[in-house]
Amino acid sequence: MILVVDSGATKADWRLILPNGGQHSYAGGGINPYHILPEKLAAAVEERIPSEIVPAEVLHLYFYGAGCTSEHSNELLAEVLSRKFSNAKIQVASDALGAARALFGKKSGVAAILGTGSACCLYNGEQLVASTTSLGYMFGDEGSATDLGKRLLRAFFYGQLPEHLSKQLQQKGVSRDSMLREVYHSQRPAAYLSGFVDFLLENKEEKAIRDLISSSFSDFFTNHVERLRQPHLPLGTVGSVASLFSDIFLATAQEHGVQEVDFLQYPIGRLVAYHNSLG
Repeated sequence: MILVVDSGATKADWRLILPNGGQHSYAGGGINPYHILPEKLAAAVEERIPSEIVPAEVLHLYFYGAGCTSEHSNELLAEVLSRKFSNAKIQVASDALGAARALFGKKSGVAAILGTGSACCLYNGEQLVASTTSLGYMFGDEGSATDLGKRLLRAFFYGQLPEHLSKQLQQKGVSRDSMLREVYHSQRPAAYLSGFVDFLLENKEEKAIRDLISSSFSDFFTNHVERLRQPHLPLGTVGSVASLFSDIFLATAQEHGVQEVDFLQYPIGRLVAYHNSLG
């Protein structure tokens, strides 16, 4: 059997392909080797594999994950996975490569990943050949959920939001003290910042909110997409943020000379099709 995994930092999609072509889907915890201490990685893998999967039956494992961006981290995770999936040939690669393969299969294109964080890469139909610099949620991640959260909070605390939107945030318990505590003293500041996406979605028809989102997307195009894209190459996105705000993203794309965008919220289905096509 073949197991394909698309893993973020907090959750993962696991898709088991049976010998008869059938499939089973499972939800599990995310495995990000960048955020897990090496000595704790084995335990993290053990507890986050869906209990329904029988590891001994898996012959091929393709793991695409956030944080799988260096040869060292990928080899470390592959070694840990091999202890559990002892009969499997294992390949570990970045979630960016998984996004590109899901979007374009065996053709070239530019893949934009916009979820909790953001990334952008150039794909040649087989592998990633270039990517823009990722600075994380503190300095970069333009267009991501964390960036949108930061922009919303700045607008709120600087008095740039309409009064009724500010009152909504106040009613949700947002204060300067709570914000500083969550960002500087909690273990999951990115999760706190990205948690404001629901508020943005509820109010996305407000001009102030649309302008805020459009500004974030525009910075993503300027700093990332335009550095990689060639006129003949298609642009595709993976992740919840681009999909949830697809109308604003497309309008921003067109302002930057990109007329069409392929939106894909969850790549796992097309990743399975990609690996099935390889035989």
